Amino acid sequence: MEKKRRLPVLNAPPPAPPPAKDAEGGHDEEEGEARPPWHWIGFGTVAVFAVWLPLSYVAELVRVRAMVAWIGSPESAEATAAAIAALSPEARAKLGLVLFFTHGTALAIAGFAGGMLVGRYGSGAAGVREAALAGLMAALVATVLAWGGVSWVPLVTLAVATAAAALGGRAGKGRRPAAPPAEAAPN
Repeated sequence: MEKKRRLPVLNAPPPAPPPAKDAEGGHDEEEGEARPPWHWIGFGTVAVFAVWLPLSYVAELVRVRAMVAWIGSPESAEATAAAIAALSPEARAKLGLVLFFTHGTALAIAGFAGGMLVGRYGSGAAGVREAALAGLMAALVATVLAWGGVSWVPLVTLAVATAAAALGGRAGKGRRPAAPPAEAAPN
């Protein structure tokens, strides 16, 4: 009879994890492997949406209150259009600015927050460019999902989200912890 072979599964020590690479391509034992910069574009896009969703809810509440204050509570879309048309040009312009700035401010804050996440926590190569691209991607996704025809609103959305995310990326990059000094290589 043949002798049974036993595999040293239970008695073997666990294998050591491979050393991680730092931003310069060397190995760093403290942190995990650095992500490529394009991963941070996706993380930033998700962060923009995560912040934008509750802020857009608040902006919509402000928009509804502004509409009620200016035109009352019309019964239908046609009645709303007629009430807006009946406003003076100055009142119509003020209402338009209030509507634009409530949602525009929500988008700008969300873009800044998403960009700051990328700038602050992104790997060494991720920075302002990846933050701006995250804002652009979030605005592109929102534009495609809400497409209602050709207008200037998607262009403004793209500009606001991209600029705010780039500013957030710059602010976040300035808040990164200082890199430890590199040790001198022995000769």
